[in-house]
Amino acid sequence: MISFSAASMCRVRLQRTKKQIDRTGDPRAMIRVGLIGCGRIADLHYAGYAGLEDARVEAICDGDSETLERRRCAWGVQRAYTDYRDLLGDPAIDAVEILTPQPLHEPMAAAAVQAGKPFALQKPMTTSLESADRIINAARDAGVLFKVTDNYLFYPPIRLAKTMIDDGVIGEPQMLRMKFIGGRWNGGWEVPASTWAWRLQEVREGRGIQTFDHGHHLWATAWYLLGEIERVTAWIDYTEQIVDCPSVIMWKYKNAARYGICDYCQAMDLALPSQYYACDEWFEITGSRGIILIRRCTGHLVDGPAVSVCTSDGWSHHEIESDWASGFRYATQNFIAAIHGLEPPLLTGEQAKNVLQFAFALRRSSDERREIRLDDL
Repeated sequence: MISFSAASMCRVRLQRTKKQIDRTGDPRAMIRVGLIGCGRIADLHYAGYAGLEDARVEAICDGDSETLERRRCAWGVQRAYTDYRDLLGDPAIDAVEILTPQPLHEPMAAAAVQAGKPFALQKPMTTSLESADRIINAARDAGVLFKVTDNYLFYPPIRLAKTMIDDGVIGEPQMLRMKFIGGRWNGGWEVPASTWAWRLQEVREGRGIQTFDHGHHLWATAWYLLGEIERVTAWIDYTEQIVDCPSVIMWKYKNAARYGICDYCQAMDLALPSQYYACDEWFEITGSRGIILIRRCTGHLVDGPAVSVCTSDGWSHHEIESDWASGFRYATQNFIAAIHGLEPPLLTGEQAKNVLQFAFALRRSSDERREIRLDDL
């Protein structure tokens, strides 16, 4: 939850940004967005603007000229740049999404702040807590709105679970269990070699492909569903000395008898059904009066309704929208609504920093073979 004072500060920044963008007096004036980074994940970020009446992708940028031209032709975008600073200097661009590898986020965020343009950073926010502080402070001091995009926080089954928890459907929450499984490619996304190159560099720098990069999705979900985390214990092993699986992570929430556990497995010989990456996740939230099950996320390994709930009255099932891409669409809508001053951004910089803190704490726990309190980082 955002405190009252933090929410008030957020509204002030939203109002300031809204005044900067509003060129016509229309509170929902068209927001012209630039996408910086046109790699694999840009497919879903671009698609998030389809059908929006108050925002459109006006420009794109990528350091690879072939990728840039391919995207320009496919998307019909006329403004195309190989240097992000040129895109940010374009007066026709109101806001940007930064979809590049995390080591590039801070300089690009600094340039967006200097240009006075609202920006969204693809998760994770950056590569260190010190870097996160610099981004947060620069944006705050300049009055520039920004968010960190994590599509899981807008994925309809997870949103429904959050509503049920808040409405007391399962009573007092006690336990969150999350399962991740990676498998063999089975007709989903083909990941280009350039993407693997920077992810392998992350591994060399101590940030795991699963528990750091993909882990942001799950740690953000853990925070979103049940609140702030106090301490964590983790065991991380490796498959082929690269992928940080199998792994087990356990944590305790602050100021409550609430716990969480997540296990990561890499089933290299399992053909995993997915339209996207070759992985899937499912979730179980247990409370004093019931259980919520979310059966799928990235893939479609487990059959059945997307969400099921068990209470003393028996089981109820909810076959709601569960395409992984839908979370990107609703995350885009949140970014545009935040620019218009209609709702706060999710994640805020401080919220995203807390998720980073958890990711670094679990890595330290595994390395040092001891429990780590997040406040000690």
